[in-house]
Amino acid sequence: MILWILGIGVLALYLSFIMMKKSALRSIFIAVFGVVMLGALLLITLNDRNHFGMTQKTTTTTQTITSASPSKQLPLLLYQNVGTNGKRQVYIYKHDNKTTHTTADYAVVNRVQQSSSAAAQVTKKRTEWRYSSNFYSVLFGNENDGLFVKQMNTFTIPKTWTTLTTAQAKALAKRLKGLQKPTAAQKAQMQQAIAAQVAAARAKNPTMTAAQQAQLVEQLTAKMQQQAVQDAIAAVKK
Repeated sequence: MILWILGIGVLALYLSFIMMKKSALRSIFIAVFGVVMLGALLLITLNDRNHFGMTQKTTTTTQTITSASPSKQLPLLLYQNVGTNGKRQVYIYKHDNKTTHTTADYAVVNRVQQSSSAAAQVTKKRTEWRYSSNFYSVLFGNENDGLFVKQMNTFTIPKTWTTLTTAQAKALAKRLKGLQKPTAAQKAQMQQAIAAQVAAARAKNPTMTAAQQAQLVEQLTAKMQQQAVQDAIAAVKK
């Protein structure tokens, strides 16, 4: 509507100059339509530069996410640094089984926090410019409505998750692949450690059955494997 008002103001001002003879009425028309034209231009400028007639509105959405890692036993929240200073990141995750990522924008801030919850979530707080009333929306033809201002993404992940860069994740994959094929020396070292702990447990409980020993060996093996994974994660984070 504001463009129509501007067009009418310009046309009427032009016709007042050209079609009308010098008179008091002509001067009034020129003044009125001049004010209309300048007022319309001013409102357009204020709307474009200062978002006149608009207000910032924030909407909050929460989504359940899953790890972008192919391993269910090792859930990861991946990110990629943007720029050279490393102050901005793009986070990579899955939503509805589709890999997605946050936007690489200086107006987008990401933060990560851990919780005791079993599910991972991302809460997005998006702020946009919206018209404060239908009058302004109609006046400016809904121009710039929904214009992006800023966004805060808060990732809430379980304590079982690990946050790594994409480069660290690749390095970790290589290390874990090596763990799946331990050398003879590594196998012997693990067996010796397990045997020593089983012997210590039998010393405390001489009546331990063979089934209990086998269960203990299984538990110790799983514990050592988990520790090896954690050591690998710590190594790639250095």
